[in-house]
Amino acid sequence: MIFFSILIALVLERVLPQLVDLRHNRWLQNYSQWMVAVLHVERFGAWMGLSVLIFPIMVIIWILGGMFENALFGLFELAFNVAVIFFCLGPKEIDSQVDGYLDAIEVGDSQQRFKAASELTRETPSMELHVQVTQVCKSIFVEANSRIFAVLFWFVVLGPVAAVVYRVLEQLLNTNYLEKSLDSVKQLIKLAFGWVDWLPTRITLFSYMVSGNFEEGLQTYRRGDVGAVDITEQNIELLQSVGYQSIASHDVENESQAMDLVKKSRGLFLRSLVVWLLLILLVSFVV
Repeated sequence: MIFFSILIALVLERVLPQLVDLRHNRWLQNYSQWMVAVLHVERFGAWMGLSVLIFPIMVIIWILGGMFENALFGLFELAFNVAVIFFCLGPKEIDSQVDGYLDAIEVGDSQQRFKAASELTRETPSMELHVQVTQVCKSIFVEANSRIFAVLFWFVVLGPVAAVVYRVLEQLLNTNYLEKSLDSVKQLIKLAFGWVDWLPTRITLFSYMVSGNFEEGLQTYRRGDVGAVDITEQNIELLQSVGYQSIASHDVENESQAMDLVKKSRGLFLRSLVVWLLLILLVSFVV
């Protein structure tokens, strides 16, 4: 049931791109603003404020999961699981964004290339091609973990509630849904997300190593060349450095070499997805 739910959700993401537009998460912005306006969450402490924001969502998903469990020979439960996974992925689909970036490089439009890079990275992309491509490639490794792999991990381990909580924490951390009055809650979310993301990040690092240049990736991981003290930033830096070394990266001097490097990064991400699916299939058989 778990494996097939994940497989169907991933297939839907690829074959029905129009559904991806529904994963805009505006409901979370409206919900968080409503909670602040009605309950004045800023008056609570950081832990209580975070609990007030997260707990109602957890309860709703838990109740819905219980309602659909084993209903109609498990078909309703399957449909519910597929829906949860699908809407927790993303919100954007990586492969199509990479295609857009490659097309922009091919046509030689620097403005289109900058715009496509901005959709893949969480930092402001450089206009210089060799720097920008490195930023995009490293971003692919980070986004693959947060958009897909970590969601699958928590769904397999703790079910739909955990997958939804992961996505909610990630969105609250990386968007401006919370007001400045909730800075203490934001800092707690960053800390909580870092720990929640710690284990799936390590599994993703392993998948990058076995899917690419294992020796280089392993040496990079062992060196632990991260400058960040914050655990969330540490996870990001490791995903960037290990993933980048696992593709046998090379210098970029022209558009052809840039496209080759991006394709290598996407190839590593897709092979890592296969590794994740095999691990999930193995776990489903054992459990």
